[in-house]
Amino acid sequence: PPSPPPPSTPPLPPPPSQPPSPPPLPPPPSSPPSSLHQYRCPHPFGDGADSDKTCDSCTDGYYERRSSDDARARDQPDGTEKIEALERDADGRYAYCYPCPPHANCTARDAARGAGRRLHEDSVVTGCGEKLAEPIVSVTLSTIGVARGYWRASADTDQMIKCDDRGYVGSGEARCIGGEDFGPNGTIGSGYCDSNFRGPECQLCSAANHHLADGSSCEKCWEPGEAVGIVATIAVAICVAFGLLAWVYTKQSWRNHRGVGPPLQLADRVAAWCVSTGLKPKLKILLGFFQVCFVLSTTYSARLPKDSQKAFDKLSEAIAIDWTAVFLPPGCTDFKVRLIILATLPILIIALLMLVGIGIRLKHWHATSERRRVSDAIRRVVLDLTPLILILVFILVPSISAFIFRTWSCKAYVVSHSEESWKYVSFLKLDANVQCETSQHTDIKILAAFLLILWPVGSLVLFTLLAVACFKALQRKMPTALTRATAFLHTEYKTRWCWWEVLELLRKIVLVGMILVIPERRSFLRFVVATLICSVYVVVLAVVKPYKRIEDHVLAVGTNLVLLLVILGASWTTLFESIKEDVGADKAERFLGWPSSEAAFGVTIFLVVGALVVFLYGALLAARRLAKIHKIRLVSTSQPPELTLARGLTWHLFNSHIWSTGQDAVAVIKNELKLLLPGVSVFLDVDDLEDIGALESYIDRSQVILFFLSKGYFRSKNCLREIRSSLEKRKPLVLVQEADPAKGGGTLEELRAECPVDLQPAIFDAKWPLVVWMRIEEFQLVSLKMISEALLLKTPTYAAYTSLPLTVPGELQGRNLGFARQVVLWASNANKGARAMANELATAFTGVIVCGGAEIPPRATHMLLYLCEATWSDDRLAEQVERVREVGLPIVMAHEND
Repeated sequence: PPSPPPPSTPPLPPPPSQPPSPPPLPPPPSSPPSSLHQYRCPHPFGDGADSDKTCDSCTDGYYERRSSDDARARDQPDGTEKIEALERDADGRYAYCYPCPPHANCTARDAARGAGRRLHEDSVVTGCGEKLAEPIVSVTLSTIGVARGYWRASADTDQMIKCDDRGYVGSGEARCIGGEDFGPNGTIGSGYCDSNFRGPECQLCSAANHHLADGSSCEKCWEPGEAVGIVATIAVAICVAFGLLAWVYTKQSWRNHRGVGPPLQLADRVAAWCVSTGLKPKLKILLGFFQVCFVLSTTYSARLPKDSQKAFDKLSEAIAIDWTAVFLPPGCTDFKVRLIILATLPILIIALLMLVGIGIRLKHWHATSERRRVSDAIRRVVLDLTPLILILVFILVPSISAFIFRTWSCKAYVVSHSEESWKYVSFLKLDANVQCETSQHTDIKILAAFLLILWPVGSLVLFTLLAVACFKALQRKMPTALTRATAFLHTEYKTRWCWWEVLELLRKIVLVGMILVIPERRSFLRFVVATLICSVYVVVLAVVKPYKRIEDHVLAVGTNLVLLLVILGASWTTLFESIKEDVGADKAERFLGWPSSEAAFGVTIFLVVGALVVFLYGALLAARRLAKIHKIRLVSTSQPPELTLARGLTWHLFNSHIWSTGQDAVAVIKNELKLLLPGVSVFLDVDDLEDIGALESYIDRSQVILFFLSKGYFRSKNCLREIRSSLEKRKPLVLVQEADPAKGGGTLEELRAECPVDLQPAIFDAKWPLVVWMRIEEFQLVSLKMISEALLLKTPTYAAYTSLPLTVPGELQGRNLGFARQVVLWASNANKGARAMANELATAFTGVIVCGGAEIPPRATHMLLYLCEATWSDDRLAEQVERVREVGLPIVMAHEND
């Protein structure tokens, strides 16, 4: 509050022409805010403490505001003491002169344009003591002129609000024309709006059934029936288009068609590329990043530099799936209707797809005379549509959840003077037609609470229940119809962390929507909470490593670190702009250290780029290390294959052999497979046999049976038990032939001759995979790859495949040979047949250049000497060979054997 005058200074007497001062007023119930201390009196009311001249109005650049507080003296910049208040009015209040607020006009006007003027009895003078030809009245708080492009919520506030451009440069100035007229009673600052607009920041159209189109113009709304019809048509068209594409893609015979074939073949190549690169988890990671990153301006009220803010707003509109803003924008329909349609339409589409699927399934069964219950059809259709449902939920939940949570997000406008207790009026950010904390807003919040249970809570419950239902099957590596249908949720994660998608969904819901429970006036606290969540999540992600592929792990950690840096940068720019707006850019720079918000955002971009470079380099190093690990990988994806077991099984492979000639080989097979295929379970009698009488049980619990064919195998009683049990139970077989006679091997005919005649067709004529067992390391690896392929093709994961090409990093493979350095081979014309052979070498090996002629070419690195019966028939050749030996050119001799 204003401090009293020093005790040594007597109070100033009233001017002689004025009546005696009324008795002092009682002190106000609460002291004015201390911010009054910063105000200085305007250019002087009088000519000094002893002056007999007084002024009756505030000078330009100030506005008059009345208060019941006593008059106080203030020290002016020139050191003199001036009276701050004008004369008391009839109510005993003083009129104070306040500096004009930013973005306002406080120029004194003609008395004829004002009301309630107070004139001195003798004359009207300015602050400088000059008489005026016409009387002047002070600008009051209610008659302040608002600058173009700005707006205020009340005639009693000194807070000017910049009108949002809404992504279109200059549209705020086009809507908010400013001026001195607040507007008629019952309106919110409509006098500061162009005649076509009204409402907070002039965001609403004055004409009924119109909406704000491009930030500065109004367009007529769609008719409700027309909008619903267009939306339904688009939804049906999308479903039909995707259905037709899926149907066409399943037609294998069409791939040879001249018109449709090339696009289908291209689709096959694109699909193969997507699988080989593991594109699905990468797209999920990137989409999750964008879903959080581009709600900074809407959810966190971030204030970025203008160009960056515009780009973020455009991307945010693209990521946020709010099609109601296109067909049913604010001003065209009630907000509750928009909320209901946005939340229920995806569910209706899914229900429609399910009904169509059930109908198709029942029709197919009826056509094939299959008698099935409707419940079976529902179960099959639900499993068929589960991948599509999970994809839709993954894409839509963050956007719809954020929209629902924003029903609690209101933008508040100050309607009181800055030196009084602040009072607000607030409006829904998503629809300025809805005033917050009213009965209308309460009804909307009740509806939103129900929809929160349906979408964010419901989706979390759905993902959690599916993760729990699949957990045991995934841990045991026994895929079921449900695990295959829900593969979208867990295929990219390690078995131990198959439920990680639930945590990821919870993180996104909290960051894009739930964080809005923090009130708007404490919006900076949202940045603090988001920073803590992102920091903890990045650390946990880096330690746990839930992804199977190293590049997915690096991408996940990198994008979340970038998100953390973006949130920090947005908090810096928002804080800078807030401080700058309150106390000026100089104090903002002293407080934060940034000269501008652009500099703060530039530092953020630099940190983001640096983080991306570091993580990219780390990913390359990790990929190089991974490529050297000696493990079997799929040629199609360069990733380890997924080992699974059918329900009720224990071992992937059962080794059936005779001890005398096969014990050492099958032990090597088991040990090498465990190295090449981590997680594989192989039955070997010396390790797993507990009861010789239970051989048939062990066979029954194995997925694939390996017959190691060596001498004496078919004469063993226990081996025959294993063979007959395998055939009876129709187990898949792998035949491994020992070819080394020194190790008990033999030809396939010799081994077949030992087999009982009744078993020969089922073993040797059934086209089971046949592998020749090799002991040289490079060739043994080929044998192990063939066994692994046969084993994997019988697992539930790859049962639909006919072949499964495998590779091992660093293995010896057939490849074209070439020279590391260029070779220039001279084939002399005197050497008959040399040129033809040199050309053959150049064709077979890269990096060979052939030169002819009778003289040694300057660039020649070797001479080809072709030896045959006619080699020395030309005397020049001997001379050429002598010269070549003299200069030290290497001679390559090729002896013709034909």
